[in-house]
Amino acid sequence: MANALPNSLPPRVPRKLVWTILFLIYVAIFVLLFSYKYLDDLTREHHGTFWLRFLEELTGVFSFFALLPLMFRAARYYFFEHIGWPRKVFLHVFFAVAFSFAHTTLMALSRQILGPLFGIGHYDYGIMLYRYPMEMSNDIIGYTSVVFLYYFFQRLRAAQEQQLAAAKLETKLAEAQLENLRLQLQPHFLFNTLNTISSVMYEDVPAADVMISQLSDLLRLTLRASRSHEIPLVEELQITRLYLDLMQKRYENKLKISYSIDPDLHNSLVPQLVLQPLLENSLRHGMKPGDATLDLQIDARRDNGSLVLHVADTGSGLGAAQSGEVFGRGVGLSNIRDRLTHLYGANQTFEIANRATGGAEVTLRLPFHTAAASSQTPE
Repeated sequence: MANALPNSLPPRVPRKLVWTILFLIYVAIFVLLFSYKYLDDLTREHHGTFWLRFLEELTGVFSFFALLPLMFRAARYYFFEHIGWPRKVFLHVFFAVAFSFAHTTLMALSRQILGPLFGIGHYDYGIMLYRYPMEMSNDIIGYTSVVFLYYFFQRLRAAQEQQLAAAKLETKLAEAQLENLRLQLQPHFLFNTLNTISSVMYEDVPAADVMISQLSDLLRLTLRASRSHEIPLVEELQITRLYLDLMQKRYENKLKISYSIDPDLHNSLVPQLVLQPLLENSLRHGMKPGDATLDLQIDARRDNGSLVLHVADTGSGLGAAQSGEVFGRGVGLSNIRDRLTHLYGANQTFEIANRATGGAEVTLRLPFHTAAASSQTPE
């Protein structure tokens, strides 16, 4: 369908995968920081600092990583809750200070515990009264960066969800319009067919009785196919044949019908009741007075990626009428035009013109796509 949803959101990444990726990122940060500090020592000819720098960067980076869930929680709640910005800023300043205190404390404790295991012995972290404010500058920058990155990705996700919701709403509206067009066509088809039967009723009662029976079969088949906007071409041809058989009772020898259908196209999908209004238009406006015969030709072929439906007659033709005037003749043709636009957008064409040899012809070019294999065969 032309108005089908253009894009959908990418699936949410599993939580475990997110944390695995974050862990690997922090491993990379640790390796880079450790390499920088240790190589800096070597450039200054400070040897024997490998395990010291390893311990410092290991504890610094992964104590920060351990506090990420709390930072995400703070970012999620205090950025997305409906509270004023002054309060949000105050709360995040408070949380940034609390984070720095927790981060520095974790680094101090982990270094005290791991120092002997790394062969460094007691780790001297200095006077904590000064260490806390010293680490705070880096920690506030780190906290702010994490919170804003989290906020950015959540806002991006929210914008994508809003866009998807708007696209879904637009699709539902288009589907409702298409359904309205389909429902508009069915009573139009029924009333015109009943009028045809009524015109025969007083001239040939047995023929009218047969026509009513045929109309019943036609309605049954139409209702069975009414669950979808598209049906296999083989089903559309069954509806077409039933309709033309019914019309044959009215026009008798004045109407001749021929088909040229590629059997490989039986399962190709077409809009339901796409041919009947075209044929009705030929009969209503093409039938000449007197005993002149109207030949109707119905063709279906495949042209590269398109299904081409062609309906031609030897009737009165369009005369000097423009295409806009032809579409304004009644519900049928304009209904087909609107349905094709809704279903296929710019991937379809609907052309109606006079034939060089007399009469009119209609050509529909639709995207070729098929239904599941059907056991039905054309009559």
